[in-house]
Amino acid sequence: MRPLGRTLAVCLALPATTGQADWTCRLTQVGCDLICPDMQVAFEVDRNQFVNPQNPNDPPRRQVTTVTMDDATFVAQAILMAGGVEGFHEDAGALGSRLMIVRPDGTARLTLRPQNTEWTGQCVKSD
Repeated sequence: MRPLGRTLAVCLALPATTGQADWTCRLTQVGCDLICPDMQVAFEVDRNQFVNPQNPNDPPRRQVTTVTMDDATFVAQAILMAGGVEGFHEDAGALGSRLMIVRPDGTARLTLRPQNTEWTGQCVKSD
């Protein structure tokens, strides 16, 4: 009885891990020569969304993230690639698209269409 109590106490003391990484980014527009404002971007990638389904007959699941870009907030398709590359993609049809890729070292690139602008900068990850 005593070992079970100790095991339970140890299990309760362990921190929970959610598999979620939060990114906070500061970007500057590529090619801007004069007054170049920064763009603040924040998003999270929940790695639990990318696990294989338990039943292969389950319908495909969409991996999503909530993105805050300066004052705008929107839902986008989450990206998790081999080697630790993360990001998001939002396709709004004729209105344009947003694609952001963050390398494991925090180097980031954001492409906005139809504005045809690219933003680069650094992101910090908090697990």
